[in-house]
Amino acid sequence: MTHTLVVCKPKLPDQYLTQRVDLKRQLDQMHAGHVMYFPVFELVPDLATILTIRQWLDAVTEKPNHLIVFVSPSVLEIAVTNLGQWPAHVYCGVMGRQSAKLAMDLGIPKDKIIAPTGENDLETEDSDGLARLLATHFEAGSCRVMVCKGPRGRIGFPKKLEEMQHDVTVLECYDRKVIEQSNAQCEALFARAAEAVLWITSSETIEALDSQLARKSEFQLKVLKETATVLTTHPRITVKCRELGYAHVVQIATGIQSVNSWLKSNKKSMENNNQTNSATPAVNPQPVVTSQSRPASASASQPNGQWLGKAAFFISVLSFVLILLIAFAGKNQIEKTRMAFGERIQKESTTLDLVKEEISKSSDLAKDLKTRFDLLELAQKEEASQRASLEEVYNSLLASRTEVSLSEVEQLISIAKRQLYLLGNVKGASIALSQAIDLLEGTEKPSLLNLRTALEKDLTEIKALPSDDLLRLAISLDSVVNSVESLPMLSSAQATTDQTLAQLTEEEASEVVADTQAPAANEQAQGFEKAWASIKKVAQTVWYDIKSLIEVTKVDSPEVLMLSSRQETDLRNTLRLSLLNARISLLSRQATLLKSDLERSGNLLNTYFDSKSIQVQRAQTVLAEIGEVQLDLVLPELQATSAALRLAVAGQQGERQ
Repeated sequence: MTHTLVVCKPKLPDQYLTQRVDLKRQLDQMHAGHVMYFPVFELVPDLATILTIRQWLDAVTEKPNHLIVFVSPSVLEIAVTNLGQWPAHVYCGVMGRQSAKLAMDLGIPKDKIIAPTGENDLETEDSDGLARLLATHFEAGSCRVMVCKGPRGRIGFPKKLEEMQHDVTVLECYDRKVIEQSNAQCEALFARAAEAVLWITSSETIEALDSQLARKSEFQLKVLKETATVLTTHPRITVKCRELGYAHVVQIATGIQSVNSWLKSNKKSMENNNQTNSATPAVNPQPVVTSQSRPASASASQPNGQWLGKAAFFISVLSFVLILLIAFAGKNQIEKTRMAFGERIQKESTTLDLVKEEISKSSDLAKDLKTRFDLLELAQKEEASQRASLEEVYNSLLASRTEVSLSEVEQLISIAKRQLYLLGNVKGASIALSQAIDLLEGTEKPSLLNLRTALEKDLTEIKALPSDDLLRLAISLDSVVNSVESLPMLSSAQATTDQTLAQLTEEEASEVVADTQAPAANEQAQGFEKAWASIKKVAQTVWYDIKSLIEVTKVDSPEVLMLSSRQETDLRNTLRLSLLNARISLLSRQATLLKSDLERSGNLLNTYFDSKSIQVQRAQTVLAEIGEVQLDLVLPELQATSAALRLAVAGQQGERQ
């Protein structure tokens, strides 16, 4: 069977020919059978953004090394084509050997190209391998790096370079536009489903392809998933293909050479199987000819031994055939065992890569949390110190209220500035300025009167600012964090009904009161009503039990109802970490981080937890209340107070002289 290679690489505009010509040349050399071009995305270059590369190169910097990293061959060709001649003092970083070859074809010197070769674990052909390679080439903090990428993906790579203390700039050089496939193109792919080999280079490509094919024909897409072979270049792409339901997924190295090697090896194994199958039936004719000639000669020479000769010949032929069958069966069994072991090793390798990635993410998250906790602890210590200082000043003011001390007023103004600028504590700054105004009450000196007027003006501006009780909100958020383990999830929600036992009890009580108020003369009618009330009570109880058996819950994603216990534990831990991050961002007044943490927590609550529960509704209310807090306030600079204080201090020093 001849394979049909389906190339799903993104499409570049017509003026970018280097990759297209090289790919066509290599496909022509492969002789791999039929080739279908099935581009899912078209890349739209952002020429205005690309022009900033030249400005970045011309900027003056103290860094001794300049490096431009291209995360894909497409962004490499787009940027270098528009950039023109490559600067002699700039290094070029790419993700693998295929991109390195393209860089040399585009005119970049070989000694300026840094690319992992994939020959060992430290030089894997991905962003991790390039990051480790850069760490061996350059000292920490010695590079000025520009990362050229698309609109999505490779988010963690710039962060790794920043951890190496390099000066990093991220530039998105193009955007993606989905190409709507024609019915004829999709039908041609469905017609070759049994022999199709899909070459997928990104998770977004297989998602968009699967979505478009599903709109054409879900049945034919199901057949394609069961019969076609998918070649991927990264464990994340492999996992995504298997999640979408593709049965035959093989992970290979990057580049068309790896695709060619896989096709050749697969074709060779199929030809060997065909030769073995065609050679096996040809064993029988030769013994038949021999069995026809041998009895003739035996009958001429030895008539009495004819039967013994036939029996011996038949036994030998039968033994030979059995040996061939056993050998063929053993070969097939060995081949099946080899393929099974290969698939198992591939699965274990993919799982190991995913585990390594999760461990790396967990380590980075733990470091980030530790840094945030250290900052929070430092801020709390500083706030406690300021509070103690403020209390000390307040006590000293109470001890000698009749004496106005300019140094005490100056200290209160300093405390107000620290509370306002360092901690963002509007209420604390307002208290400090109010105490300073109280100290200046009753003074008759012009300089102190001007100072008091300036304090009252700045105090009015500060009081006009919104004052949110961050401590109360933090305590409310702590209660939500402590209740994460008890929040009911959609995958384990208890059935509820519209009628409760309390309602049944209230109805029964109302009927008893009505019975007591009925006239005693109509006793027979009351007996009938009591019997009817008993029957009605039994019917209501039975109906309550029946309604309690079933609960209909509408969910947007059915997979949230099929979570395992371990997945539920991971979701609760993720929600708890997100809420803790929100608490840290709230206390440190980081508006952007707080917004992202609240959105992440709200999405988890709305998606995986039972929104009918009172606990979940309370948690959502707390998150909504915190989301309305204004942290990015424009704080007054106390210019009038500072100027009046300088004049008062200067006047006091003049009086001393």
